[in-house]
Amino acid sequence: MHPRTLRAGEFFGTPLMAERLGAFSLSLWRIDGPGSLPWHRHERPYVTFVVRGGYRERLSSGDRTCNARAVVMHAPGELHADDFTRSATCLSIESDSRFDYDDVAGVIESPTTSFVGDRIFAELQAHDAFSPIVIEGLMLEMFGEAARARVGTFEPRWLRDVRDTIATNFDAKLTLAALARRANVHPAHLARAFRRHYGRTVGESIRASRIEKAKERIVAGEMLSNVALDCGFSDQSHLTRTFRRLTGMTPAAFQRANRVQDAR
Repeated sequence: MHPRTLRAGEFFGTPLMAERLGAFSLSLWRIDGPGSLPWHRHERPYVTFVVRGGYRERLSSGDRTCNARAVVMHAPGELHADDFTRSATCLSIESDSRFDYDDVAGVIESPTTSFVGDRIFAELQAHDAFSPIVIEGLMLEMFGEAARARVGTFEPRWLRDVRDTIATNFDAKLTLAALARRANVHPAHLARAFRRHYGRTVGESIRASRIEKAKERIVAGEMLSNVALDCGFSDQSHLTRTFRRLTGMTPAAFQRANRVQDAR
């Protein structure tokens, strides 16, 4: 069976409201979960603001988690399917404008885009003669934020929380799957986003965090066997191998070097 292509203004779910405001067509719709939408594509590019609820979007390249108040941008013809574990209300915006959706397609989660989404939703509910120009300005702001995220300068809150969790729980048995569950994202999405933003994998970051904490304990003069266990290593040998690989010296050599510096 061939995936369905949805025409302009056509969305799955229960339509709640639809308005044409200038160059923009706005559609408010609801999906009563749990349930799934089949593989499909949209004829036109569009932006979806998740007003309430949330869902997971499947693509050939991986999954996207679309939480409440997230903005999801789709290039025209992008093939996807959606899974709803709970009900969701979404506002979708199609445009005749010049925006380049191919460069910003994806999920954007930030206070700025959430605020913009809220304002567009308010314009749909109580629009007047000025709404078209207001919405165009808001869409420009949204695409600017999306472009910033595309080049990697925007750090999603959930990703920052994962980074902080690793830094503060260096001695715990952290796994990619557990961190992804905590952030409510797919493990593959977490792995890609983490490496893109921080230049290292989740595992490398966990390892580096443990080594940095081990350095502090070593400098403080603690026994290496205690440092190893307290910093999440299986034993002193494990600490020594990892420490040498990351710093170029053994923990004992590092300890001696810091003693010499203190003596000076």
